[in-house]
Amino acid sequence: MKSVNSFIKALSENYYSEFLTDAIAEEIDFHRYFLPVNYQSHYYYELRINEIHLKRREIINNVKKLYQNALSQIYIELSSQDPENFDAFLIFNIEAVKLQLKIIKADFYVDSKQSRYYSIVDDNPETQYLQTIYQEKTNDNEFELDDKIYELINNSDFKKVESLYYPFALYYRSKTLSFLPFSLFHIGYKFVLELIKIQRIVNDLKEEKAVNPKINWIGKKTHIGYILGTLALNGFIDAPKNKNGEINYTAYAKLIKQNFNAEISEESLRKYLNPEDDKFEENKKSFDKAKYHLPNIIEVS
Repeated sequence: MKSVNSFIKALSENYYSEFLTDAIAEEIDFHRYFLPVNYQSHYYYELRINEIHLKRREIINNVKKLYQNALSQIYIELSSQDPENFDAFLIFNIEAVKLQLKIIKADFYVDSKQSRYYSIVDDNPETQYLQTIYQEKTNDNEFELDDKIYELINNSDFKKVESLYYPFALYYRSKTLSFLPFSLFHIGYKFVLELIKIQRIVNDLKEEKAVNPKINWIGKKTHIGYILGTLALNGFIDAPKNKNGEINYTAYAKLIKQNFNAEISEESLRKYLNPEDDKFEENKKSFDKAKYHLPNIIEVS
């Protein structure tokens, strides 16, 4: 099912990249991008907190929409197909979503290397200053800083001495980022619960089918409508009625489909049941030619 696949794909995406722009891009909108980070060994600028909120909301709303579409498609398919065909589909997709939930759960902790959102904030002013001097001076050939010394300083604990950002700001950033995988996890978990609920419905339908097996109709699909229609018209079957006392052929067709295995849609069956429909008249000619006659129940009582 296309909608289900689209939902699971959207659920499994790594959305952190949507909060970044390449640090060496020709044009960077610093009104939107602010924080320099090292992500997967490459430098980027990360969106400001308010921009992350907006992007986050857009992503969550899109995933929720795909969630609703996926569930709707499953229920529509279930209403028109044999429940026996759903077992493998439900088991496969429950396991597929559970696998994604394990990955998303690791994303909660954005300061952990196990998270796909993990990045290193480039926040030490001394290190940044040294790097700027190193690049400028070596480019101008004014002097060269020994590479070993530069590497020692850049990779040491020295860069942890001072930070450009208050601890609360860094904490708030982590919470802001982790809210997205946290939300996606709950959407995915709710989807699993819905699939389990549908599994129960399927099992109930299968049990009902086993207890109340359908009658196999081996005649033509056009025959079942005409014969059962005339049985109702002549009083042998108490078919569903409208408020005015006339036969409700839509409800009658549905009832027949529930009790007979016949390769005909409810809509087509309704037409073959109704004596006012052209389909019924076409059948009547064939049965009249074969001298088919069904008396009214009163005549044989």
